[in-house]
Amino acid sequence: MKAKNLLDPGKMRDTWHWVIAFDAWDYCDPEPLSVLIAEEQIPEEYIHIIVDIVSGKRKPNKKAASKLKVPARERMRIATSISVELGMIDVSKYDAIHPEGKGVVGIGAKLGLEPIEVLRKLERHARDIVQHYCKEFNVSQETIENLLRELRKKMEIWPFV
Repeated sequence: MKAKNLLDPGKMRDTWHWVIAFDAWDYCDPEPLSVLIAEEQIPEEYIHIIVDIVSGKRKPNKKAASKLKVPARERMRIATSISVELGMIDVSKYDAIHPEGKGVVGIGAKLGLEPIEVLRKLERHARDIVQHYCKEFNVSQETIENLLRELRKKMEIWPFV
């Protein structure tokens, strides 16, 4: 089963900046959420989260926040950027339609390569993307993979982020 990468179209994508702000709040950075509350109407899907924050049911994770390698407000932004790039590779591998065929078969036929060669090149490119972000933010591959896992979990349970 391939990992889910691209954000789903529609309401989740349109309100994803709220998810990013909630994530920052969860890691002791309340500013992005306070700015959103001041500037925008709270989307209906997230009122329950605001209620939980105000009532004290939802609390920031101070212990986890102290161990962060990436600033709280940047975590989901970085993960989203990586996910979109990896999602485009997935589209190329599985869904892109060419006159010669679908996915790696079509790309391979167009470039004169075997599908497995195309698949390996795309997978190498995906690893290069992750490594680029590791270097850019001076973090380990495990840190990036953890961010992607958390992003995918939020996408899976949305709107209960």
